[in-house]
Amino acid sequence: MKSIRVRLFILLSLFAGTTLTLSWVTYSSFKALMDSRRQLELSYTIRDEVEQVGALKPGTELYRRMQSYGPLLQPDRRRQELTDMLQAAAGNHAAQLNVRHKTFVKNEAEYQRFMREEMNYLESKLLYYGSLALFTMLFGFVALQLFISRSVVRPLHVLSRKMVDFLHDRYTYQFHVPSNDEVGQMQATFNSLAQRVISNMEQLKTLDQAKSEFLSIASHELRTPLTSIKGSLSLMRTGVVGKMNEMADNLLTIAENETDRLIRLINDILDLAKIEARKLPLHQDWHSFTDLVKTSLDSLQGLAGQADVHLQCDSMPAMEAYMDSDRVQQVLTNLLSNAIKFSPAGQTVHVQCEINDRNELLVTVRDHGRGIAPEDQEAIFQKFRQATSVSNPLVKGTGLGLAIAKALVDQHGGMIGVRSTPGEGSSFYFTLPEWRYNQQRPALPGTEKVA
Repeated sequence: MKSIRVRLFILLSLFAGTTLTLSWVTYSSFKALMDSRRQLELSYTIRDEVEQVGALKPGTELYRRMQSYGPLLQPDRRRQELTDMLQAAAGNHAAQLNVRHKTFVKNEAEYQRFMREEMNYLESKLLYYGSLALFTMLFGFVALQLFISRSVVRPLHVLSRKMVDFLHDRYTYQFHVPSNDEVGQMQATFNSLAQRVISNMEQLKTLDQAKSEFLSIASHELRTPLTSIKGSLSLMRTGVVGKMNEMADNLLTIAENETDRLIRLINDILDLAKIEARKLPLHQDWHSFTDLVKTSLDSLQGLAGQADVHLQCDSMPAMEAYMDSDRVQQVLTNLLSNAIKFSPAGQTVHVQCEINDRNELLVTVRDHGRGIAPEDQEAIFQKFRQATSVSNPLVKGTGLGLAIAKALVDQHGGMIGVRSTPGEGSSFYFTLPEWRYNQQRPALPGTEKVA
């Protein structure tokens, strides 16, 4: 495996070693240049001060300065020449001092010429290696950035984008052979997981389709005998087989009510199966939403009367919505019937229609029941789920009404939800995105249907 860590270590070592070597050569050249400059300046100083050789006598200030310069001179030849000249001056050998003075001055002039050339060379060397070290450092920085971007950042970005696609249920990209490194291993692991997820999803889709087909077939086969049973029970209650006593009549009523409930459950299952299979087409057109609300309220008067609950609609202008009126009425009826079932006797269920801040038609059904706990407010829109607790026992129902309502509202391009506080009631709402005012029809005034 071509390890990114190994390649990165080799690359870092190469650039670090090259940069350090060039930096050391640059530093050495700079140090040598500074030493040469000090020696040249010292040479000029000594040469100027020994011009008057007659003043070079033991005990004088000049003599002591020359002695202090001796240890600073390089190479040893210069130090020895200065020492010989000072010894001749100390021994008061004038002829020997003149000879050694001339030799020293001549050699210093030659040394100065040599040092100027040496300094020019050192300056060129300093500039060359300094520039090379700087270039190597910049090149190494750019090369490392490109290497990390190509080997780490870019593959991780691609992998991250694929993970985001998976998060949003987009599985359309093509798998490719990953590189033979650490990031490639991560990519290979993700590819394996993704392929397993896709395979499992295909199996789940197949199972879900089989489930929907089974429910459709089973529901259809069950509905036919149930219809016959209901018809038979209704005939028996009419007295076609003779007069029933009170107990028998009560038993027939219970059987007929339970048959109705079972038929409603089967119808709900069929509707939900069609919605999930996308085989429940909507017949949308412009319909009066005002009439739809009035019809829904009128149809639930019997249920509200049995529960001793009032139905009240706030005033609303005459408006139309682009919708399947039967399906939207099914949604509104479901919300109203739930509000009636969960409302205490003597309370009022309010219906309100308004335009929200997104310019959508917002329909709200508000009750004064026990309310719904926050953790149950999303669960109630799932299949076969109801919000139940010790203080909120299970109410008879299929647990499919809100799931179907949500699916129908989604098909209309709207949204459905609930706002509720335990002990203070609930407000169920749904939206329809396409609506308009109808000036040719009267508005619906605020009305209260007293059960």
